[in-house]
Amino acid sequence: MRVLKALLRRLTGGDLRALRSEVAEMRAAVERIDALVQQMNHELHAAAEEGPPLSIGLAERVRLDAETALASVRVIDRQLRRLGLDADGDPT
Repeated sequence: MRVLKALLRRLTGGDLRALRSEVAEMRAAVERIDALVQQMNHELHAAAEEGPPLSIGLAERVRLDAETALASVRVIDRQLRRLGLDADGDPT
């Protein structure tokens, strides 16, 4: 994190604006992915409850994969928010 803060101090105003713009675009992409994964998770939960017994195992496995992907998206989002705060000059 220290290296990132040192790099941010060296950036010019234009560089910071470009970085903020990229962070905002990445955050929007992460939010779209998060919404898609949540929708898939909901649909898989419903399919696992209504499906025939042979497909329940597969649906449960896919649902767990979706939950893992959702957790990953949330970690990425937290890191992007942190980067956004650092890029804005917030010391936290």
